[in-house]
Amino acid sequence: MRASGLEWLLVTDIEGGMGDTIAAGVKATEGAAGWLVLPADLPLISTDSLRTITHALDSCVAIVPHCHGRPGHPVGFRRECYPLLRPLSGADGAKHVVRALRYRGLVLDLPLNDIGTVQDIDTISDLVFVESLLLNPSPRER
Repeated sequence: MRASGLEWLLVTDIEGGMGDTIAAGVKATEGAAGWLVLPADLPLISTDSLRTITHALDSCVAIVPHCHGRPGHPVGFRRECYPLLRPLSGADGAKHVVRALRYRGLVLDLPLNDIGTVQDIDTISDLVFVESLLLNPSPRER
């Protein structure tokens, strides 16, 4: 995030689930034009992808990036989503918000050629794979 030049806030030590974390971040930045929900276990996301998602929010209410057909992160929300994001709680994060916005035709599925949008670190084997990508000097899919 730092390298992207975008404003950001790291939300930590929130009891509850992803929904509680999103709500805390949204409340702490109430005046923001929008939010990118970026879990910390996705270290490979390119700065170009972050900027592309941010700029795409100029023309739609919510964005879900995809890589090779798989939905990923960060999911982007414009300002008008504040009343939907503020009360979130629990483990599901903003899934039901995205579902409701999608039903209304307000979600853009944005194809990106960035494995970082979908490659998270949940297991030791994920960590080993991501480390190999970070240490490999050859070009990788971004």
